[in-house]
Amino acid sequence: MAATIGTVKVIEEPVHHPEASFRFLALELRAFGGARHRHAQAELTWVQRGHGLRFVGDHVEPFGDGDLVLVGPWVPHLWDGRAGRGEPAFRACVLQFPPALAALAPLPELAPLQPLLQRAARGLVVGGVAHARTTAAMAAMDGAAPAVRLALLMQVFAALLEAAADPAALRALATRAAPRARDDGEPLRRIDQVLAWMHRHLHTELALEDAARRAHVSPAAFSRFFRRETGRTWTDAVQAMRCSEAARRLRRDTRPVAEIAADCGWRTQSHFNCVFRARFGMTPRQYRRSAAGG
Repeated sequence: MAATIGTVKVIEEPVHHPEASFRFLALELRAFGGARHRHAQAELTWVQRGHGLRFVGDHVEPFGDGDLVLVGPWVPHLWDGRAGRGEPAFRACVLQFPPALAALAPLPELAPLQPLLQRAARGLVVGGVAHARTTAAMAAMDGAAPAVRLALLMQVFAALLEAAADPAALRALATRAAPRARDDGEPLRRIDQVLAWMHRHLHTELALEDAARRAHVSPAAFSRFFRRETGRTWTDAVQAMRCSEAARRLRRDTRPVAEIAADCGWRTQSHFNCVFRARFGMTPRQYRRSAAGG
C-alpha cells in the first residue's frame, strides 16, 4: 500500500510468499532505487555488485560490493544507486522472512533469533566470518529446489547467530530502533517526506524553516518532532546525508574534491573537510585513496 504526502510516496510493501516460508530474490538491475519502504518481514540484503547510498532508519552511508545488511520488521530502508555507462549491472540477493519463524514452538533452536531481530530494528551490517558463511548459503539458494533453500536458510540463521555472539561481527546503523508506524503512519510519512526532499536538494541551503513548512508545522515544533522521531538534530542529519553523498561520489567520481563538496551543499571546503574527517576518520582525499585501494 502506498501512503502519499504531496508527491512523495512512502511504501508499506506487501510481501507475499504463500508457497514458501520465506522469500528469496536474485536480482540483476541497472539501478537500485524507488521509494523508501518498510514491511512486516525481516530482510537480509547482500549486494554482490553495486554501489550507492544505503538508507536504514535515520542512517545513511555509502554501500559497495559485498554489502550485507539485516533489517528488522517495519524498518524503513532503501538502497539507492545506478550503474554508470559501461559498468556491469548491479547484482543482489535478498531474503525476506516473517519474524514468526523465530517463535515457532517446534523449533526452539531458532529462539535466539528473536533478540537478534530486535537488534536489527536499527539495521545491522554483517561482517567477519559470518559474512562469508551467510553469503555462501545465499549464493547456493539461486536455482535451488525449495527444500534445499529451506535447508540453506537454516545455515543463514546459524551464521547470523554466530555473528550475534561476536561484538565485532555486527555493526548497528540507525541511532535508534525504528518504531512500527502508528495506526495512521503519520510520523513516519512526514519523516520520509522530509528525508526524500533533503536527498533531492542537497546542493541547496536545506533550512530547517523550509523543512518545517513541508511538514506543515512551526520551526520549533518541527525541530522537536524531528529530534524525537529520528534521534538526530536537523543540523546533524543534514551533515550526515551530505557527507554520505560526498563519500559515494568520491568513490566513483574523479572530479576535484572541492567540486564534489559544492555539489553536495558545502559552502566551504574547509568546513566539509572538518565534518567529513569527524564522521569517517579521514580526510576526503584519504577516503578517495582508500576506496581506490591506495
